[in-house]
Amino acid sequence: MPEPLLYVKAMGAAGFVSALFVLAMAALRRTDSTTRWNLASVPAIGLGLTVGYFVLSLQPALPPVNALDRLLAIIFPAALSVELVAGFQKTPQWAAWLLRMVLVAMIPRILLHGSVYLSGSDGWLPWQVVTTLGVCSLLLAVVWSQLAVLSTRAAGVSLPVALCMAIQSAAVTVMLAGYINGGAAALPLVATLLATTAAIWLVSMRSTSAVHVYCPAILGIGVVGLFSLLFVGRFFGRLSTPVAITILVAPLLCWTSEALPPRYRKPWFVGTLRLTLVAIPLVVVLALAKIDFDRDMAPLLSVLD
Repeated sequence: MPEPLLYVKAMGAAGFVSALFVLAMAALRRTDSTTRWNLASVPAIGLGLTVGYFVLSLQPALPPVNALDRLLAIIFPAALSVELVAGFQKTPQWAAWLLRMVLVAMIPRILLHGSVYLSGSDGWLPWQVVTTLGVCSLLLAVVWSQLAVLSTRAAGVSLPVALCMAIQSAAVTVMLAGYINGGAAALPLVATLLATTAAIWLVSMRSTSAVHVYCPAILGIGVVGLFSLLFVGRFFGRLSTPVAITILVAPLLCWTSEALPPRYRKPWFVGTLRLTLVAIPLVVVLALAKIDFDRDMAPLLSVLD
């Protein structure tokens, strides 16, 4: 059964640790370098996730035995490592994106490893495996690359916040689809991404020079987490494909702000527009998921009564 109080504690602990790390870095070394803040966000997120999952008692088995174990023990560490390497100034952009695309290609296969889908005669046919893994990797690559491009054109807190809205929606829908632990795994991720973003934004506001909240690591780890959680909910829970795709691509609605005339591109207006447009499909998806959950649970509740 879901444990709301435990979830709040885990999110609070994860967010506190992440924000504390960023603020400690700001106190120890004053810097206005976007690159350094991006690098600082990687250990901040990693520490937050570690603490959050410890509070939730979501400790992956070693070696991993299921998709959630592989997400926590392999994919998140891999994403953190890739973003750490990509964040160094000496790392060429082409090399950074090569590492990211290698990770993109590997994630679906890692999550499905050892599952019934790949279990020989009882699983998918070879063409089904190739098609499914290819389409999933393509979706992840498109979402990641498009959000990254948008962040270079118009950086700000609205992009990571929109991504966190999608991850939170994924958490709720995956839980309603019957995979409680899968949904719970999203909560520390939401907290640590929000806390890291907020801490960097706070430091940038107090800075003597303009520092934009442009941290590719926050977006990259967030997109990987969002995709992986939806993937787990789809193939190991009862999350439907349309719902999973809707939540995954919802943050791309932030691109609509680029259609605004220049005189309307004030940061507060752009941010409000982005978050409003992203929220619309997410609210619809959550409402439909709740309706489906109530319908499926009605027979059980009537028996219990």
